[in-house]
Amino acid sequence: MSRESGGFTLIELLIVIAIIAVLSSIAIVSYNRIKQTVLKNSVKTDVRNSLTSIVGFISTYNNYPNSGICGPGPMQCNLTDGIHTVNNGILASRGVIIRWDIPGDKCSDGSAKIVITGTHNQVSNWSVKYDSCQNKFEGF
Repeated sequence: MSRESGGFTLIELLIVIAIIAVLSSIAIVSYNRIKQTVLKNSVKTDVRNSLTSIVGFISTYNNYPNSGICGPGPMQCNLTDGIHTVNNGILASRGVIIRWDIPGDKCSDGSAKIVITGTHNQVSNWSVKYDSCQNKFEGF
């Protein structure tokens, strides 16, 4: 029996389909991992920028802003102490929620405790937290 050349056999087509399925599943997993990393990095950036804004408020007005929440973004929120206001002092990127709290506690050096927490509404069970008493970020 001789086989005419001119088409693919069913086995050849199934093998090609299987290879495409494996490659696309690898690509989807990689894409999701990269997307999670990008979302987490946007939260980290917003928390760092919020810290800079709060420290700038304290330096400028020699007073601490009230606690607050901003988000989910995209959103710009004001910092205020009841007397002074900085418009758009806190920026939250798309899906990011920033909470800042000045609870009235003091750190060991006598400065007020500042806690900033950032989350993303598309990343579950994860957050970035900054504590001024420890002067470090958690969740990186």
